[in-house]
Amino acid sequence: MKNFSFKARMVYFGAITLISLAFFALQLFAVVQGSDGIGSITLVILWALMALFGLAGIGFALKNRQKN
Repeated sequence: MKNFSFKARMVYFGAITLISLAFFALQLFAVVQGSDGIGSITLVILWALMALFGLAGIGFALKNRQKN
């Protein structure tokens, strides 16, 4: 990651965030509609963690940009 430019980091983590949020919304919709299995609930949690990873990466990139 240290060789990536600021714009590349924003695109990378932004893509992770958007894709993860899309799949999180789809999986959450499935769980709300009645998919009660433990696997469905696990996927909701995992997609939420991936979206948080993307948001944390964006925050980290912004923090490092302001520091330099």
